[in-house]
Amino acid sequence: MRTLVAGIATALALACAPAGPALAQATPVLTLRLGHILPVESPDHRAFLFMAERIKALTNGEVVVQIFPSSQLGAVTVMIESMKGGSLDMMVELLEFWAGTDRRFGIFGLPYLFDGREQFARFLNSPTFKTMAEELGTNNNLAVFGNPAEWQFQSDRTLLATRPIIRPADLRGLKLRMFQARVPVLTWQTLGANTVIIPWAETYTALATGTVEAVTARVEAHYQTKQTEVAKYLTVTEEYYQAYLPTMSRATQRRLTAEQFAAIRQAASEAGAEFMRLSAAATIEYRERVRNEHGVTVIYPPLAPWREAVRPIHARFEQEGIVPAGLIAQIRAMH
Repeated sequence: MRTLVAGIATALALACAPAGPALAQATPVLTLRLGHILPVESPDHRAFLFMAERIKALTNGEVVVQIFPSSQLGAVTVMIESMKGGSLDMMVELLEFWAGTDRRFGIFGLPYLFDGREQFARFLNSPTFKTMAEELGTNNNLAVFGNPAEWQFQSDRTLLATRPIIRPADLRGLKLRMFQARVPVLTWQTLGANTVIIPWAETYTALATGTVEAVTARVEAHYQTKQTEVAKYLTVTEEYYQAYLPTMSRATQRRLTAEQFAAIRQAASEAGAEFMRLSAAATIEYRERVRNEHGVTVIYPPLAPWREAVRPIHARFEQEGIVPAGLIAQIRAMH
């Protein structure tokens, strides 16, 4: 009887005692969704996976990021609107894609605005760009959680053609596949090309049949779509540089503690460095692939004539309101 009473007393004592570390209620896991448009084999997707792993580690498993590649959550414009509304948590997308939301970001699609990668990076670290990014967030219910200077593509823009292109004069009359956007269409028309609007998915057939003679993209995109099987001259044009801007919904940020948001910022910085490493490696790999597998000639032309040829249209983009007046002058002054 004494043993039974003692056992009951012990059980009651344990039930009423404060919970120790092992019995404490676990912190609920916050699952965030990140969408993008690229395939799973891309350096971009691998960098996003790296970021998700670091976020989970740095938050001790409190924040988990699910990644949806290949436009599973819609086109870029659809995902931007979803993030503004709070139904999508995160995106890491190209700077120029924000031009539809804030026209100042249209500068990132202008041809030969920056003299080189160093000037591009200086602008991304400048007070002018910091203000742009902050106001993009404030005006659109967004929070920027990464620095695009740490997310720069190391793969240059290129022109894949069925004949060698070295100088702007070589473009005269060239049938160039283009998408419907004012800046690139006017750019290549100014350089002398005959632009033909064709969906990306139809470009291979258009090159093979002679409907177009050239297409612009990065080297890995040319290879992955097999365009280098039917066009054999790749000119490294570097008409503009590209970088990613990591953003999240402000509604999502409000669900995070200050410590969790700081961890996400740290993870974004680390993942940016990983992306730049992967991007550089992919550029080398794909240039070798198009040479060795498809017999493509890679051309590195002097870019001064190209810069000079397009310089007059910068003022026209300001006149048309594509970019705000004065911003181009600020960038040119950053030597």
